[in-house]
Amino acid sequence: MSNTEKTVILLISDLAFIFIGMFLSLLPLTETTDIAAHSLAMILIAPFWLLMYFTEGLYTLKTHNPADLPIALIRATAMASFLSFVLMYFAPRELHDLNSGSRLLVIGLIVPYMIFESRRFFFSFLSTESRLRKTVLIGSPATLSIARHEIGKKPYLGYKIIREVVPTDTANFSIPEGTQLIAIERSIIQDRELYQKVFNRLGSGIDIMDLAKFTEKISGKIPISSIDPTWFVDYCGVQNSFSYDLQKAIVDRFVSTLLLIILIPVALVLFPTLLIFHGRPIFFKQDRVGLNHRIFTLYKLRTMVIDAEKNGAQWAKPGDARVTKIGSFLRKTRLDELPQLINIFKGEMSLVGPRPERPEIIRDQLAPQIPYYGLRHLVKPGVTGWAQVTFRYGFTLEDSKEKLQFDLFYVKNRNLWLDILVIIKTIKTVITGAGQ
Repeated sequence: MSNTEKTVILLISDLAFIFIGMFLSLLPLTETTDIAAHSLAMILIAPFWLLMYFTEGLYTLKTHNPADLPIALIRATAMASFLSFVLMYFAPRELHDLNSGSRLLVIGLIVPYMIFESRRFFFSFLSTESRLRKTVLIGSPATLSIARHEIGKKPYLGYKIIREVVPTDTANFSIPEGTQLIAIERSIIQDRELYQKVFNRLGSGIDIMDLAKFTEKISGKIPISSIDPTWFVDYCGVQNSFSYDLQKAIVDRFVSTLLLIILIPVALVLFPTLLIFHGRPIFFKQDRVGLNHRIFTLYKLRTMVIDAEKNGAQWAKPGDARVTKIGSFLRKTRLDELPQLINIFKGEMSLVGPRPERPEIIRDQLAPQIPYYGLRHLVKPGVTGWAQVTFRYGFTLEDSKEKLQFDLFYVKNRNLWLDILVIIKTIKTVITGAGQ
């Protein structure tokens, strides 16, 4: 069963649970209970519930962590109940009366419990021994570690590793009996004897795939230890993406213009407040690296003390003393990012893409130590990105390496649906105050 099929099953079952919760909230039924009218009211609010569960990653199986399910359900249900209450408050009186606060409370208690129990059963069902594909992984220790960790955390993806092989252990390698899938790293092609053993199994019922692609499928990132320059030629070279690029450019310009107009009242309050309590300058300008390594000036609201980098460029860290109290608030609410709408309008940035980094940090720290770092500049940088909504806030070289792997996933798989997913997850991040 593919991840898409699993997601469809989860969506349909969750929708069913929402309506079951609605029905149970009507008990005891009376002769005056209008089931059709109540169902219509639920049809109006059900999309909000599914959207909230979606923002918590309940349908993004490759990056969903089952250990986070309880808190994710609580957060999503609380927000869905609140949005439903607001919607019903402004709805016509007859619909408002159908979905009272007490009914929404009952639904909010019943639905997450049913979803939690159903997922436990469904994931357990998918994780049974007979349904797991016996998998052999051949590649570098770093990539094998990623795959092992992801499969161990998410057995419902449907794989069981029966053997791991690193390049130094390939001399006496044999394919175990019952193997159903072999994921092999590109660099292993240098070991012609091993590659021949694997190649000979084509047509025998064993699926064979690139290890980087397999790891991408289960983790939502591209392991840089399993790719080489030919990978970029295959997946990130000239792409027939004119329609997508055009659509994205139109959306970026339209949204940035609309938000710049809508946020004028916010600016009229925020800017004088910052001027009074924060002092000059209000805005912060800094060189960043954009599409095709072009340098552009990024605009933000100042969140640090003046001369914060008098000792040289450095990453901001949690609890950074250079961040002011107002600056901390601006960062948590992402208000400091608002001036970047100007960068989007100018075409230097996009709403979604890898976060732009400073040229001196790339030159002195990142590019020399992280392979393929410059390839994230194959696309426009963004205000938010796949790495930002999937990985924690990073401030070390190792964090930058991890985020690059998510950025490469976006470079390879970018499309409007992925952009929408990132934006929705970003909204959730801002609402919950996660990140920095």
